[in-house]
Amino acid sequence: MNLKYIYIDSNPVDRLHFLQVLKNFPQITLVAEFSDTIHAKEYLNYNSVDFLIVSSDITLYNCFEFVDQLKDSIEVILLTKKPMDGIKSYEMGFVDCLLKPVKKDRFKNSIDRLTHKIVSQRVIDKKKEHIIHFKCNFKSEKLKANNIRWVEAMGDYVKVVTNSKNYMVLSTMKSFLDKLPQNQFIRIHKSYIVNLKKVINYSTNNVNTDGEMLPLSRKQKGVFKKTFLNFQ
Repeated sequence: MNLKYIYIDSNPVDRLHFLQVLKNFPQITLVAEFSDTIHAKEYLNYNSVDFLIVSSDITLYNCFEFVDQLKDSIEVILLTKKPMDGIKSYEMGFVDCLLKPVKKDRFKNSIDRLTHKIVSQRVIDKKKEHIIHFKCNFKSEKLKANNIRWVEAMGDYVKVVTNSKNYMVLSTMKSFLDKLPQNQFIRIHKSYIVNLKKVINYSTNNVNTDGEMLPLSRKQKGVFKKTFLNFQ
C-alpha cells in the first residue's frame, strides 16, 4: 500500500534533516512540502492525501488549531520538541507524536501504526454501510452515503442534500466525490453529483433524482449513461 502525504515545517534545518529520514520509506509518497500553513491549507482544499506530517512550530497557526480547521478529517503525525504535546495529540486522535530530531526506527513504528489503522478502517468500511465524515458549521458530522440524494456545488462549499436536512460543507466537488462509494455516485454536471440509487430515469438534458430534475451536461452524458446502466 502506497500512502500519499504532505509535510509542513517552518524550520528549514529540521525540515532538511527529516527529508533525509523520509527517503528511507518508499512505501509512502511525499506529494508536497510547505514551510507555512497558508499554502498547505490551500493545497488541501483541492487535493486529497492519506495523511499529513506537521511540525508543532508552524507559523501563523497553532498546529492543533490548524488540524482542527481542516475541511476533511486526515490522519496526522506530529513532530515536536515539546514532550507535553503528546497529550494533546493523543486527545485529538493523531496517529503519533514524535520528538525532534526524529530517528528512522521511531518513524518506522509510526508508519506501521498508520498503515495498520488505515487498512483496518478500510476492512471495516467494506463490511458495513459506507459512512462518510465531514465538518459542517465547525462540527464533525457523519452520514450514511445511501441517505444522500445529491450533492450540489455552492461556491467554495458543497450542499449535501438528504431527505431530513441539507449540509453545507467547505469542500471541492472532486474532494467530496472521493469520499463517496465508487460507481454509486457520479458527477452529471460541473455542479451536481448524484446517488445512482436515487435516480429514477433520465432524458437528454436531465436526470430525475428522487423526483428532482437535475441538469445533465453534454460532457458527462456518455459516462453517466454507461455507469447507470451497469449499476442497474
